[in-house]
Amino acid sequence: MQRVRLLLFSAALLVSLFCMTAFTSVSIASAHTNAQASHAHATVPHHPLVTCSANGCNGLNPATTGCSADAYTVQTATFSNSFVQLRYSPTCGTNWGRVISRVGAASLVITIQRNDNLTYTFSGGNFTFAWVAMVYAPNVPARACGGVSGTSGCTAFV
Repeated sequence: MQRVRLLLFSAALLVSLFCMTAFTSVSIASAHTNAQASHAHATVPHHPLVTCSANGCNGLNPATTGCSADAYTVQTATFSNSFVQLRYSPTCGTNWGRVISRVGAASLVITIQRNDNLTYTFSGGNFTFAWVAMVYAPNVPARACGGVSGTSGCTAFV
């Protein structure tokens, strides 16, 4: 019975996260479309909440820099205990990894790696999801690796 509750809670959490991501993406797309229509003469998009650019984003938190605002999931790897996602921000040109536990709060591991071996890792805590610092990778393949209580596997290099 407890496993069923845990499974239902995990499923509800995942649905909520995916819905929030989709809603945020639609809202941002609408805002950008309206802003571009009213400021057609601007050649560079203005993102006042973004606090880094290019290689200056390496190793920084996507949430606190504003890069997560327009981010989307490029690829998801599914494992028995977790989902590992490769995320991308078009505004910042950055990738990072996010891991979502399928077994409730646990010690999580998430790594982002560019194919030139620039790598950042987050591990620990008692969380249902976690993310790792960003790598600037608009033209460099990157992948995310992670899992619960250790690395379960990776996305492909994209």
